[in-house]
Amino acid sequence: MEPQRNAKRLLRLMLAPLIALALALTGATPAVAYEQREAIVSSGHGWSQPGYLVVHETANPGASAANHVTYWRNNQPNVTMAHYVMELDGSVVYHTQRDDTIAWHVGNGNYATVGIELAHATNSADAARQFDEAAQWCADYLSVRGWGIDRLLSHSECRWIWGGTDHTDPDGYFAKYGRSWAQFEGLVSSKMGGGIGGQTGGSGTGSMSGTSNGAPTANTTTVDVHYALHVRGGGWWPEVENYGEGEQGYAGAPFTRHDMLIAWADRGTLRYRVHTLEDGWLDWVQAASYTDSVNGMAGIWGHTIDGVQMYYVTPEGEEYSQVYYRSQTVDREGYLESVCDDGTTYGGDDYAGIYGEPLDRLQMAISDGDVF
Repeated sequence: MEPQRNAKRLLRLMLAPLIALALALTGATPAVAYEQREAIVSSGHGWSQPGYLVVHETANPGASAANHVTYWRNNQPNVTMAHYVMELDGSVVYHTQRDDTIAWHVGNGNYATVGIELAHATNSADAARQFDEAAQWCADYLSVRGWGIDRLLSHSECRWIWGGTDHTDPDGYFAKYGRSWAQFEGLVSSKMGGGIGGQTGGSGTGSMSGTSNGAPTANTTTVDVHYALHVRGGGWWPEVENYGEGEQGYAGAPFTRHDMLIAWADRGTLRYRVHTLEDGWLDWVQAASYTDSVNGMAGIWGHTIDGVQMYYVTPEGEEYSQVYYRSQTVDREGYLESVCDDGTTYGGDDYAGIYGEPLDRLQMAISDGDVF
């Protein structure tokens, strides 16, 4: 996953003063109950230009954030640590490393992320307060940097995005006290005063989204379709069936570059191919196999996908259906215009994507009309 192209490099980030300044300019009243303290213990491992905030938990029950600061200080420079660590009860956040430097905290995604560790509380009262204060801190951090909720990640999610880590935190820690990552993400979003992210519009050639391809509309699918994207330099995202809302309703992830696509339908024949920045259009594929990178998936390892084209053949005797699909790119917000098969039936775009802009999300459905 790449940082947004025009992301600013902050040479010195001290969150509390920035929050105060931002709120002063807007006349707003701070919602901060936690206290942030500077406790820089590391110069990092080179400069970075982060684009995401990653939440961890220390997996060290009962050890305070202050304990971790001391440990990190005493074990420099070869220690795994994050840029911030929050106290057991959420009362204090220690800033331990500059945000524009690389910390060893999230495997292959270190270059693109800022991390905060949550000290592992051992009682429900501390855990509840920390959960709320951590959500507030994350909301403040994202807001100050001008990032949306789609820039918030769990350590667990980073396994699929970049690889190089097998950690699943903070999922288990939250679950221990009856909470979930989805609830945390929702709380952060509500404290930011917004929803879970916008999807406003575009097209394979740059036009705005909508059903302007001339196809009839539909509300349901006729055949289930399954698909997944592979992160360039990372691993496969989980397979998606059909489409939906939220991160489980599409293949890929915001601001991520992909190099392989796999797709198949429960019935009929689904043909698909990809366009890459390096090679243009590649050959058509009509099979799906994770062990066959030539005939069982579309793409070339390490080459960035910026376009997708598909065509569905309905089984004899069944209701005529076509594949409808749409995408987003790393360079703009919102889904592009939906595409019907290869564009020959109703006109409109003949592929999903925009040449030169890495494709980061993809949705598909097989139906007798455009479900998007």
